[in-house]
Amino acid sequence: MKTKVLTGIIICLLLLTLPAIASSSENSSGYMVASDSTAVSESTPESNIKLSILGNANEDGTIDMKDAEYIESIILGSGNQTQFADANCDNSVNMLDVTRIELINLGKAKELTLVDGVGRQVNLTLPIKNIIPTDYRTTEALIALGTKDMIVGVDRAFHERMAEFGLSDLPDVGMHGRSVDYEMVLTLKPDIVLLPLWQADNADTIAENLPNTAVVVMGLSSKKTIYSDLKTISFVLGKENEANELISWMQGYENLVKERTEGLEAEEMPSFYYEYMSERTEKWWVITPEDHSAGQVAEGVGGLNIAKGLVGTSVEVDPEWIIEQNPDFMFADLMNGYDSGPGKTEEDMKNLLTKVLSGRPGFEKVNAVKNNNVYLVDRDIIGGPRWVIGRIYFAKCMHPDLFEDIDPEEIHKEYLKKFHNLELSGTWAYPLPE
Repeated sequence: MKTKVLTGIIICLLLLTLPAIASSSENSSGYMVASDSTAVSESTPESNIKLSILGNANEDGTIDMKDAEYIESIILGSGNQTQFADANCDNSVNMLDVTRIELINLGKAKELTLVDGVGRQVNLTLPIKNIIPTDYRTTEALIALGTKDMIVGVDRAFHERMAEFGLSDLPDVGMHGRSVDYEMVLTLKPDIVLLPLWQADNADTIAENLPNTAVVVMGLSSKKTIYSDLKTISFVLGKENEANELISWMQGYENLVKERTEGLEAEEMPSFYYEYMSERTEKWWVITPEDHSAGQVAEGVGGLNIAKGLVGTSVEVDPEWIIEQNPDFMFADLMNGYDSGPGKTEEDMKNLLTKVLSGRPGFEKVNAVKNNNVYLVDRDIIGGPRWVIGRIYFAKCMHPDLFEDIDPEEIHKEYLKKFHNLELSGTWAYPLPE
Protein backbone atom coordinates (compact mmCIF):
# COMPACT_ATOMS: atom_id res chain seq x y z
CA MET A 1 0.00 0.00 0.00
CA LYS A 2 2.79 2.38 0.94
CA THR A 3 4.48 1.68 -2.40
CA LYS A 4 1.28 2.67 -4.26
CA VAL A 5 1.00 5.89 -2.31
CA LEU A 6 4.63 6.83 -2.97
CA THR A 7 4.19 6.05 -6.66
CA GLY A 8 1.17 8.36 -6.76
CA ILE A 9 3.13 11.13 -5.08
CA ILE A 10 5.95 10.79 -7.60
CA ILE A 11 3.42 11.14 -10.42
CA CYS A 12 1.97 14.19 -8.74
CA LEU A 13 5.41 15.76 -8.35
CA LEU A 14 5.94 15.31 -12.08
CA LEU A 15 2.70 17.20 -12.65
CA LEU A 16 4.01 20.01 -10.48
CA THR A 17 6.76 20.65 -13.00
CA LEU A 18 4.16 21.86 -15.49
CA PRO A 19 4.09 25.63 -15.89
CA ALA A 20 1.74 27.18 -13.35
CA ILE A 21 -0.40 30.17 -14.05
CA ALA A 22 0.35 32.66 -11.31
CA SER A 23 -1.72 35.62 -12.43
CA SER A 24 -5.41 36.29 -11.85
CA SER A 25 -6.21 36.94 -15.49
CA GLU A 26 -8.87 34.94 -17.28
CA ASN A 27 -7.55 31.89 -19.08
CA SER A 28 -8.77 30.23 -22.27
CA SER A 29 -11.43 28.24 -20.42
CA GLY A 30 -12.99 31.40 -19.02
CA TYR A 31 -12.18 30.38 -15.44
CA MET A 32 -10.26 32.70 -13.15
CA VAL A 33 -7.54 31.01 -11.09
CA ALA A 34 -6.45 32.11 -7.62
CA SER A 35 -3.74 34.64 -6.99
CA ASP A 36 -1.79 35.54 -3.88
CA SER A 37 -0.89 38.95 -5.29
CA THR A 38 -3.93 40.84 -4.05
CA ALA A 39 -4.17 41.24 -0.29
CA VAL A 40 -7.60 41.67 1.23
CA SER A 41 -6.61 43.76 4.22
CA GLU A 42 -3.50 44.09 6.30
CA SER A 43 -5.44 44.86 9.45
CA THR A 44 -7.88 41.96 9.24
CA PRO A 45 -6.38 38.46 8.85
CA GLU A 46 -7.49 36.83 5.61
CA SER A 47 -7.85 33.57 7.57
CA ASN A 48 -11.10 35.03 8.92
CA ILE A 49 -12.51 34.90 5.40
CA LYS A 50 -13.39 31.37 4.32
CA LEU A 51 -13.06 30.09 0.77
CA SER A 52 -15.69 27.34 0.78
CA ILE A 53 -14.44 25.39 -2.24
CA LEU A 54 -13.44 21.73 -2.11
CA GLY A 55 -9.72 21.72 -2.80
CA ASN A 56 -8.90 24.48 -0.33
CA ALA A 57 -7.29 21.73 1.75
CA ASN A 58 -5.11 23.92 3.95
CA GLU A 59 -7.93 26.46 4.34
CA ASP A 60 -5.72 29.45 3.56
CA GLY A 61 -8.24 31.28 1.36
CA THR A 62 -7.02 30.15 -2.03
CA ILE A 63 -6.40 26.97 -4.02
CA ASP A 64 -2.81 26.42 -5.13
CA MET A 65 -0.12 23.77 -5.04
CA LYS A 66 0.28 24.23 -1.31
CA ASP A 67 -3.09 22.49 -1.08
CA ALA A 68 -1.74 19.59 -3.16
CA GLU A 69 1.22 19.32 -0.81
CA TYR A 70 -1.14 19.36 2.18
CA ILE A 71 -3.23 16.54 0.70
CA GLU A 72 -0.04 14.52 0.23
CA SER A 73 0.67 14.97 3.94
CA ILE A 74 -2.84 13.71 4.74
CA ILE A 75 -2.25 10.63 2.57
CA LEU A 76 1.06 9.94 4.33
CA GLY A 77 -0.57 10.40 7.75
CA SER A 78 1.27 13.52 8.88
CA GLY A 79 -1.54 15.98 8.13
CA ASN A 80 -5.03 16.26 9.56
CA GLN A 81 -7.97 15.96 7.19
CA THR A 82 -9.84 19.24 6.73
CA GLN A 83 -13.33 20.16 5.57
CA PHE A 84 -12.26 21.00 2.02
CA ALA A 85 -9.55 18.38 1.43
CA ASP A 86 -11.78 16.09 -0.66
CA ALA A 87 -11.28 18.16 -3.80
CA ASN A 88 -13.16 15.87 -6.20
CA CYS A 89 -15.99 15.18 -3.75
CA ASP A 90 -15.75 11.36 -3.80
CA ASN A 91 -15.69 10.90 0.00
CA SER A 92 -12.03 9.95 -0.04
CA VAL A 93 -8.79 11.90 0.16
CA ASN A 94 -6.35 10.45 -2.37
CA MET A 95 -4.17 11.31 -5.37
CA LEU A 96 -7.24 12.12 -7.46
CA ASP A 97 -7.71 15.15 -5.22
CA VAL A 98 -4.17 16.26 -6.00
CA THR A 99 -4.95 15.97 -9.70
CA ARG A 100 -8.14 18.04 -9.28
CA ILE A 101 -6.19 20.77 -7.49
CA GLU A 102 -3.56 20.79 -10.25
CA LEU A 103 -6.30 21.23 -12.85
CA ILE A 104 -7.91 24.05 -10.84
CA ASN A 105 -4.53 25.72 -10.47
CA LEU A 106 -3.91 25.49 -14.22
CA GLY A 107 -7.39 26.79 -15.03
CA LYS A 108 -8.32 23.53 -16.73
CA ALA A 109 -10.82 22.11 -14.24
CA LYS A 110 -14.17 21.25 -15.78
CA GLU A 111 -15.88 20.78 -12.43
CA LEU A 112 -15.83 22.41 -9.02
CA THR A 113 -17.66 21.78 -5.77
CA LEU A 114 -18.54 24.54 -3.32
CA VAL A 115 -20.09 24.40 0.12
CA ASP A 116 -22.86 26.98 0.21
CA GLY A 117 -24.05 29.18 3.04
CA VAL A 118 -26.02 26.39 4.73
CA GLY A 119 -23.50 23.59 4.25
CA ARG A 120 -24.89 22.06 1.05
CA GLN A 121 -22.26 20.66 -1.33
CA VAL A 122 -23.08 21.93 -4.82
CA ASN A 123 -21.31 20.62 -7.92
CA LEU A 124 -20.62 23.16 -10.67
CA THR A 125 -19.73 22.68 -14.31
CA LEU A 126 -17.13 25.19 -15.49
CA PRO A 127 -16.95 27.77 -16.88
CA ILE A 128 -19.91 29.62 -15.38
CA LYS A 129 -21.47 31.92 -17.97
CA ASN A 130 -25.01 32.77 -16.78
CA ILE A 131 -26.28 33.62 -13.30
CA ILE A 132 -29.69 34.33 -11.79
CA PRO A 133 -29.80 35.98 -8.35
CA THR A 134 -33.26 35.69 -6.79
CA ASP A 135 -32.78 38.49 -4.26
CA TYR A 136 -32.10 42.10 -5.18
CA ARG A 137 -29.37 42.69 -2.61
CA THR A 138 -27.51 39.66 -3.95
CA THR A 139 -27.82 41.21 -7.41
CA GLU A 140 -26.23 44.44 -6.20
CA ALA A 141 -23.27 42.54 -4.75
CA LEU A 142 -22.78 40.60 -7.99
CA ILE A 143 -22.86 43.78 -10.06
CA ALA A 144 -20.21 45.27 -7.77
CA LEU A 145 -18.01 42.31 -8.77
CA GLY A 146 -18.36 43.21 -12.44
CA THR A 147 -20.71 40.38 -13.39
CA LYS A 148 -23.42 42.49 -14.99
CA ASP A 149 -23.06 40.75 -18.35
CA MET A 150 -23.43 37.33 -16.70
CA ILE A 151 -26.80 38.04 -15.05
CA VAL A 152 -29.72 36.81 -17.19
CA GLY A 153 -32.65 37.29 -14.79
CA VAL A 154 -33.49 39.11 -11.55
CA ASP A 155 -36.26 39.25 -8.98
CA ARG A 156 -39.04 41.79 -9.35
CA ALA A 157 -37.91 43.67 -6.24
CA PHE A 158 -34.66 44.54 -8.02
CA HIS A 159 -36.54 46.32 -10.80
CA GLU A 160 -38.77 48.06 -8.26
CA ARG A 161 -36.17 49.04 -5.65
CA MET A 162 -32.81 49.17 -7.42
CA ALA A 163 -33.62 50.36 -10.91
CA GLU A 164 -30.65 52.72 -10.66
CA PHE A 165 -28.31 49.76 -11.20
CA GLY A 166 -29.74 49.01 -14.65
CA LEU A 167 -30.63 45.56 -16.05
CA SER A 168 -34.08 46.92 -16.85
CA ASP A 169 -34.35 44.65 -19.89
CA LEU A 170 -33.94 41.44 -17.89
CA PRO A 171 -37.00 39.32 -17.06
CA ASP A 172 -38.39 38.78 -13.56
CA VAL A 173 -37.80 35.30 -12.17
CA GLY A 174 -39.55 35.70 -8.81
CA MET A 175 -40.01 38.11 -5.94
CA HIS A 176 -37.34 38.95 -3.37
CA GLY A 177 -36.15 35.35 -3.05
CA ARG A 178 -39.52 34.22 -1.72
CA SER A 179 -40.79 32.74 -4.97
CA VAL A 180 -39.15 31.33 -8.09
CA ASP A 181 -40.69 31.19 -11.56
CA TYR A 182 -39.38 27.79 -12.59
CA GLU A 183 -40.59 28.03 -16.17
CA MET A 184 -38.85 31.35 -16.71
CA VAL A 185 -35.62 30.17 -15.07
CA LEU A 186 -35.51 27.03 -17.21
CA THR A 187 -36.07 29.15 -20.31
CA LEU A 188 -33.08 31.34 -19.42
CA LYS A 189 -30.82 28.31 -18.81
CA PRO A 190 -28.60 29.72 -16.04
CA ASP A 191 -25.56 27.84 -14.78
CA ILE A 192 -26.19 29.04 -11.21
CA VAL A 193 -29.27 30.23 -9.35
CA LEU A 194 -28.39 32.09 -6.14
CA LEU A 195 -30.84 31.99 -3.23
CA PRO A 196 -30.72 34.21 -0.12
CA LEU A 197 -30.20 32.61 3.27
CA TRP A 198 -33.88 32.81 4.17
CA GLN A 199 -34.66 30.43 1.30
CA ALA A 200 -32.37 27.73 2.74
CA ASP A 201 -35.24 25.46 3.79
CA ASN A 202 -36.57 25.45 0.23
CA ALA A 203 -33.22 25.08 -1.56
CA ASP A 204 -33.46 21.34 -2.21
CA THR A 205 -37.02 21.61 -3.47
CA ILE A 206 -36.06 24.47 -5.77
CA ALA A 207 -33.08 22.45 -7.02
CA GLU A 208 -35.35 19.50 -7.82
CA ASN A 209 -37.47 21.79 -9.99
CA LEU A 210 -34.43 23.18 -11.81
CA PRO A 211 -32.57 20.20 -13.29
CA ASN A 212 -29.09 20.80 -14.72
CA THR A 213 -28.87 24.03 -12.73
CA ALA A 214 -26.67 24.59 -9.68
CA VAL A 215 -28.79 26.06 -6.87
CA VAL A 216 -26.60 27.83 -4.31
CA VAL A 217 -27.59 29.50 -1.01
CA MET A 218 -25.46 32.52 -0.09
CA GLY A 219 -25.66 35.43 2.33
CA LEU A 220 -24.43 38.32 0.23
CA SER A 221 -26.71 40.76 2.04
CA SER A 222 -25.57 40.10 5.61
CA LYS A 223 -22.59 41.57 7.45
CA LYS A 224 -21.92 38.21 9.06
CA THR A 225 -21.53 36.24 5.84
CA ILE A 226 -20.75 38.69 3.05
CA TYR A 227 -16.94 38.50 3.19
CA SER A 228 -16.66 34.72 2.91
CA ASP A 229 -19.47 34.43 0.39
CA LEU A 230 -17.91 37.11 -1.81
CA LYS A 231 -14.64 35.19 -1.61
CA THR A 232 -16.31 31.94 -2.62
CA ILE A 233 -18.58 33.18 -5.42
CA SER A 234 -15.81 35.33 -6.92
CA PHE A 235 -13.54 32.27 -7.16
CA VAL A 236 -16.26 30.42 -9.02
CA LEU A 237 -17.00 33.33 -11.37
CA GLY A 238 -13.41 34.33 -12.03
CA LYS A 239 -13.77 37.68 -10.25
CA GLU A 240 -11.25 37.32 -7.43
CA ASN A 241 -9.44 40.61 -8.00
CA GLU A 242 -12.75 42.47 -8.02
CA ALA A 243 -13.88 40.73 -4.82
CA ASN A 244 -10.58 41.46 -3.07
CA GLU A 245 -10.93 45.13 -3.98
CA LEU A 246 -14.51 45.28 -2.68
CA ILE A 247 -13.68 43.37 0.51
CA SER A 248 -10.67 45.58 1.15
CA TRP A 249 -12.82 48.69 0.69
CA MET A 250 -15.41 47.43 3.19
CA GLN A 251 -12.82 46.34 5.72
CA GLY A 252 -11.04 49.67 5.53
CA TYR A 253 -14.11 51.52 6.78
CA GLU A 254 -15.05 48.76 9.21
CA ASN A 255 -11.62 49.03 10.80
CA LEU A 256 -11.84 52.82 10.88
CA VAL A 257 -14.96 52.63 13.04
CA LYS A 258 -13.39 50.00 15.27
CA GLU A 259 -10.21 51.98 15.80
CA ARG A 260 -12.08 55.13 16.79
CA THR A 261 -14.65 53.56 19.11
CA GLU A 262 -13.02 50.51 20.72
CA GLY A 263 -11.47 52.58 23.52
CA LEU A 264 -14.78 54.02 24.73
CA GLU A 265 -15.88 53.23 28.26
CA ALA A 266 -19.46 52.15 28.94
CA GLU A 267 -20.36 55.54 30.41
CA GLU A 268 -19.24 57.19 27.17
CA MET A 269 -21.64 55.12 25.08
CA PRO A 270 -25.14 56.53 24.55
CA SER A 271 -28.12 54.18 24.48
CA PHE A 272 -30.13 53.74 21.30
CA TYR A 273 -33.39 52.27 20.06
CA TYR A 274 -33.33 50.70 16.59
CA GLU A 275 -36.79 50.19 15.07
CA TYR A 276 -37.72 47.79 12.28
CA MET A 277 -40.20 49.64 10.05
CA SER A 278 -41.11 47.11 7.37
CA GLU A 279 -44.85 47.65 7.78
CA ARG A 280 -46.82 50.80 8.48
CA THR A 281 -48.71 49.44 11.47
CA GLU A 282 -49.25 50.33 15.07
CA LYS A 283 -46.82 47.61 16.12
CA TRP A 284 -43.40 48.44 17.53
CA TRP A 285 -40.51 46.22 16.50
CA VAL A 286 -37.07 46.66 17.99
CA ILE A 287 -33.99 45.25 16.22
CA THR A 288 -31.75 43.35 18.62
CA PRO A 289 -27.98 42.72 18.47
CA GLU A 290 -28.84 39.12 17.54
CA ASP A 291 -29.93 40.24 14.07
CA HIS A 292 -27.07 39.20 11.76
CA SER A 293 -27.76 42.01 9.33
CA ALA A 294 -29.00 45.33 10.70
CA GLY A 295 -28.51 44.46 14.37
CA GLN A 296 -24.86 43.58 13.88
CA VAL A 297 -24.23 46.66 11.74
CA ALA A 298 -25.28 48.83 14.69
CA GLU A 299 -23.08 46.89 17.13
CA GLY A 300 -19.54 48.01 17.87
CA VAL A 301 -20.09 51.62 16.86
CA GLY A 302 -19.93 53.13 20.33
CA GLY A 303 -23.56 52.77 21.43
CA LEU A 304 -25.66 50.53 23.68
CA ASN A 305 -28.71 48.88 22.13
CA ILE A 306 -31.60 48.95 24.60
CA ALA A 307 -32.81 45.66 23.05
CA LYS A 308 -29.73 43.75 24.20
CA GLY A 309 -30.84 40.61 26.01
CA LEU A 310 -34.20 40.32 24.28
CA VAL A 311 -34.79 36.95 22.63
CA GLY A 312 -35.01 37.12 18.85
CA THR A 313 -33.74 39.30 16.02
CA SER A 314 -36.70 41.70 15.89
CA VAL A 315 -39.07 41.77 18.85
CA GLU A 316 -42.45 43.42 19.27
CA VAL A 317 -42.42 45.71 22.29
CA ASP A 318 -44.79 48.13 23.99
CA PRO A 319 -44.23 51.85 23.40
CA GLU A 320 -44.27 52.25 27.17
CA TRP A 321 -41.18 50.03 27.36
CA ILE A 322 -39.34 52.29 24.92
CA ILE A 323 -40.31 55.38 26.89
CA GLU A 324 -39.18 53.72 30.11
CA GLN A 325 -35.80 52.78 28.55
CA ASN A 326 -35.45 56.43 27.51
CA PRO A 327 -32.84 55.94 24.73
CA ASP A 328 -30.48 58.77 23.84
CA PHE A 329 -30.80 58.00 20.12
CA MET A 330 -33.48 56.50 17.90
CA PHE A 331 -32.91 54.98 14.46
CA ALA A 332 -35.78 54.00 12.16
CA ASP A 333 -34.90 51.28 9.65
CA LEU A 334 -36.74 52.09 6.39
CA MET A 335 -37.11 48.52 5.21
CA ASN A 336 -39.86 48.95 2.61
CA GLY A 337 -37.51 50.67 0.15
CA TYR A 338 -39.87 53.32 -1.26
CA ASP A 339 -39.61 56.28 1.14
CA SER A 340 -35.91 57.01 0.75
CA GLY A 341 -33.03 56.60 -1.66
CA PRO A 342 -32.67 57.84 -5.27
CA GLY A 343 -34.69 60.95 -6.10
CA LYS A 344 -35.71 61.65 -2.51
CA THR A 345 -34.91 65.09 -1.13
CA GLU A 346 -34.11 66.12 2.42
CA GLU A 347 -37.50 67.82 2.50
CA ASP A 348 -39.14 64.48 1.63
CA MET A 349 -37.27 62.82 4.48
CA LYS A 350 -38.05 65.66 6.88
CA ASN A 351 -41.76 65.19 6.20
CA LEU A 352 -41.39 61.45 6.67
CA LEU A 353 -39.65 61.94 10.00
CA THR A 354 -42.51 64.14 11.14
CA LYS A 355 -44.94 61.32 10.26
CA VAL A 356 -42.82 58.75 12.06
CA LEU A 357 -42.88 60.78 15.25
CA SER A 358 -46.55 61.70 15.04
CA GLY A 359 -49.03 59.63 16.97
CA ARG A 360 -46.47 58.56 19.58
CA PRO A 361 -47.80 60.03 22.81
CA GLY A 362 -45.19 60.19 25.53
CA PHE A 363 -42.23 60.10 23.17
CA GLU A 364 -41.74 63.82 23.57
CA LYS A 365 -40.23 62.92 26.97
CA VAL A 366 -37.63 60.55 25.49
CA ASN A 367 -34.11 61.94 25.38
CA ALA A 368 -33.68 61.08 21.70
CA VAL A 369 -36.74 63.15 20.75
CA LYS A 370 -36.00 66.00 23.14
CA ASN A 371 -32.45 66.35 21.79
CA ASN A 372 -33.36 65.89 18.10
CA ASN A 373 -31.46 62.62 17.87
CA VAL A 374 -34.00 60.66 15.81
CA TYR A 375 -32.73 59.40 12.46
CA LEU A 376 -34.13 57.63 9.39
CA VAL A 377 -31.89 55.08 7.68
CA ASP A 378 -32.53 53.34 4.34
CA ARG A 379 -31.95 49.57 4.54
CA ASP A 380 -29.94 49.76 1.31
CA ILE A 381 -27.03 51.29 3.26
CA ILE A 382 -27.39 48.64 5.96
CA GLY A 383 -27.37 45.45 3.86
CA GLY A 384 -25.11 44.10 1.15
CA PRO A 385 -21.77 45.75 0.31
CA ARG A 386 -23.05 49.09 1.59
CA TRP A 387 -23.39 47.92 5.18
CA VAL A 388 -20.26 49.83 6.20
CA ILE A 389 -21.90 53.09 5.11
CA GLY A 390 -24.72 52.51 7.58
CA ARG A 391 -22.19 51.54 10.21
CA ILE A 392 -20.31 54.82 9.80
CA TYR A 393 -23.61 56.69 9.86
CA PHE A 394 -24.55 55.13 13.21
CA ALA A 395 -21.10 55.86 14.62
CA LYS A 396 -21.02 59.49 13.51
CA CYS A 397 -24.54 60.19 14.78
CA MET A 398 -23.59 59.02 18.27
CA HIS A 399 -20.00 60.29 18.25
CA PRO A 400 -19.73 63.29 15.90
CA ASP A 401 -16.53 64.42 17.61
CA LEU A 402 -14.76 61.14 16.80
CA PHE A 403 -15.84 61.23 13.15
CA GLU A 404 -15.65 64.93 12.43
CA ASP A 405 -13.56 64.31 9.31
CA ILE A 406 -15.76 61.50 7.98
CA ASP A 407 -18.78 62.09 5.73
CA PRO A 408 -21.01 59.01 5.27
CA GLU A 409 -22.69 60.61 2.26
CA GLU A 410 -19.34 61.06 0.48
CA ILE A 411 -18.42 57.45 1.26
CA HIS A 412 -21.70 56.36 -0.32
CA LYS A 413 -20.88 58.38 -3.43
CA GLU A 414 -17.45 56.78 -3.46
CA TYR A 415 -18.97 53.29 -3.40
CA LEU A 416 -21.46 54.02 -6.17
CA LYS A 417 -18.79 55.53 -8.41
CA LYS A 418 -16.04 53.02 -7.66
CA PHE A 419 -18.04 49.80 -7.95
CA HIS A 420 -21.00 50.79 -10.14
CA ASN A 421 -19.80 53.85 -12.06
CA LEU A 422 -22.90 55.70 -10.88
CA GLU A 423 -23.49 59.27 -9.73
CA LEU A 424 -26.89 59.48 -8.05
CA SER A 425 -28.83 62.18 -6.26
CA GLY A 426 -31.05 61.11 -3.39
CA THR A 427 -31.31 60.79 0.36
CA TRP A 428 -30.56 57.51 2.09
CA ALA A 429 -30.39 58.86 5.66
CA TYR A 430 -31.87 61.84 7.47
CA PRO A 431 -30.85 64.05 9.09
CA LEU A 432 -27.20 63.88 8.09
CA PRO A 433 -24.93 64.11 11.12
CA GLU A 434 -22.73 67.20 11.17
